[in-house]
Amino acid sequence: MKEKIVITGGAGLIGSHLSRELLDDGNQVMAVDDLSQGKVDNLKDLMEHKDFSFVQSNILDNQNLEECCSGASTIFHLAALKIPRYRGYLKTLEVNAKGTQIVLDCARKIGARVIFASTDDVYGKNPDSLVSEESSLVLGDSQITRWSSAASKIYGEHLCFGYAEKYQVPITIIRYSGVFGSTFQLSSLSGVQDLLIVSALTQRALPIHGDGTQTRPFTFIEDAIDATLRIWRTASTDGEIVNIGTGTQISIINLAYLIWRFVGINENIQLNFIPYTDFSHLYEDPRHRKIDISKAKYLFGYQPKISLENGMQMQVEWFKNNLKKIQKLNPSFSTN
Repeated sequence: MKEKIVITGGAGLIGSHLSRELLDDGNQVMAVDDLSQGKVDNLKDLMEHKDFSFVQSNILDNQNLEECCSGASTIFHLAALKIPRYRGYLKTLEVNAKGTQIVLDCARKIGARVIFASTDDVYGKNPDSLVSEESSLVLGDSQITRWSSAASKIYGEHLCFGYAEKYQVPITIIRYSGVFGSTFQLSSLSGVQDLLIVSALTQRALPIHGDGTQTRPFTFIEDAIDATLRIWRTASTDGEIVNIGTGTQISIINLAYLIWRFVGINENIQLNFIPYTDFSHLYEDPRHRKIDISKAKYLFGYQPKISLENGMQMQVEWFKNNLKKIQKLNPSFSTN
């Protein structure tokens, strides 16, 4: 039976790839995005699909969102603002917190399920070598604006459970970990792999925050979408928090070396080390974070299939083939 599904943040990385898979599965998909971060070009191949529609709208516009969600069985709530490195502290809090409440209100009124996109950043400064869904969420000083995104996501998670308790809204929370894949959006807030790839392809020094020894997890988009669909199809995920990632990590400096090799430049690598003080004298980053994905494995059989090297090589090839279009769509972006 065909279902109507709404995806907020539908023009972003996860939203656009999820839209394709849901359409291929025979569903009706409505993508909602204000295009402040996403790109409509991510959805260009879907615009003529009879079961796809796109609405340019901000999720804070509750009346418009209610109209979009009318008749939907599921709302994938992906719309959010990322870590504000340079600016946008208050806006991040407003969009991520108030926007989530508006989505949950819509779901309450129409009886829809909400699958909420959270992030492994909620684990913050947790010192454990491996973090599971039951691990403590340890954020830094409230004066450090870097934690505003994580704080707003934690609040969003609590809102989900609050609406589930009081209004019986079915909810599932996905804590995504380092998802990357083909996307036409590029900015200073893009994933580190995309910034490194574009820098290498344009013969510029690769930007490294701090000393580059910090490690990060990376999850290829195909694996992230596979897990998301499994969660959507599995009734027992109702009321659960699930980590989605690969369980592997790499230092940023080694990632730069890997990308340099895949780009195929037969010269010595050039690195541009950027001190955290360039963002703010109070900025900080976790040194390491490794995600336990065993719950996803046992609950619905998730097993990532794309290795870090294979995924990163595909990412480099995609950027090579689309570099001119990416530069045209993001003219103000500079890796300098």
